[in-house]
Amino acid sequence: MKKMESGEYFIDAPRQTVQSGRAYDESSLAGMSSRCSAFLLDYILTLLTPALALVLAVYVKRRLMEPGAADLIVVAGYLATAAVIFFNYIHFYVRRGQSFGKRFIGIRVVRTDGRPLDYQTIVLRHIVGYPLSALFFGLGVAWMLWDGRRQGWHDKLAKTVVVKD
Repeated sequence: MKKMESGEYFIDAPRQTVQSGRAYDESSLAGMSSRCSAFLLDYILTLLTPALALVLAVYVKRRLMEPGAADLIVVAGYLATAAVIFFNYIHFYVRRGQSFGKRFIGIRVVRTDGRPLDYQTIVLRHIVGYPLSALFFGLGVAWMLWDGRRQGWHDKLAKTVVVKD
């Protein structure tokens, strides 16, 4: 609270993070817990597809004695997993700024300059940024804990922030 010249008191507005003319309140930035929760949901979705395909393939191979059909189910499962990865981690980000997990949790990736996300930004963030962030024992991911804009190295590289939706 601050005292004005007239003697009245007012409450300060939340601090804002500004980059390239775009302002985000600290309260609108997504925290580590919501980002990790969204990542966990995306990870489960990604692993669910090949797991179901492998369970079905084992059933077909052992119970129905059709090893050729089981092999086709495994290949189809891997292709379906590749499709899930593409749509969830690239296509949905470009369309909505969210993967399935981020949408469920209620957070969104936005560019710091306010422009819409494009394939180049998302590929830079996910294909280059995530491995780079994990390379040094996860320091690039943990960086968001003490960064003022709550950005990991992958966010800094792609010039993005994650905000509450």
